[in-house]
Amino acid sequence: MNPAFPRSAAWVTALTGLGAVVWGIATPVGGGLPAPAVHRRHNSPSSVRYSADSLVAVGFRRDLFRPYRRPSSVAYDPGRLVVAEAPPAPKPTLALVGIVGGAAGSAVIEGLPGVDGWRVVYGGDVVAGLRVRAIGRDSVVIVGMDTVWVLRVREPWK
Repeated sequence: MNPAFPRSAAWVTALTGLGAVVWGIATPVGGGLPAPAVHRRHNSPSSVRYSADSLVAVGFRRDLFRPYRRPSSVAYDPGRLVVAEAPPAPKPTLALVGIVGGAAGSAVIEGLPGVDGWRVVYGGDVVAGLRVRAIGRDSVVIVGMDTVWVLRVREPWK
């Protein structure tokens, strides 16, 4: 580093400080500031003065937190908010125990609603809202509760 550099930096700093002092003495105080803003009164609804008590009344009348500052068209009623509907009845788990062949086929069904154990049904029978639509050689079709069950005979040996 050049030994003259610190000395020249000191001179530049001293001269800059001296210039700032001279400028501060020569310039009048407040001469460089902009003119103060002039407050003009205008007649608009927002310039109306309210007392502190009436500000609360204005807030309640105008509904400050609604988009158009108007009251809701529907009155608040917590009892009317949600009416819980009864859950739909669970769908039964049906099982085909066996099929009896012949001129009028029949089937043995387990798990019908309202029936304990198993029950023998024929084509066209209705048990607890469930209709036996068809009885085939190895399956039974039952319709009801917005569901169609196709039951097959359990074959534990397979």
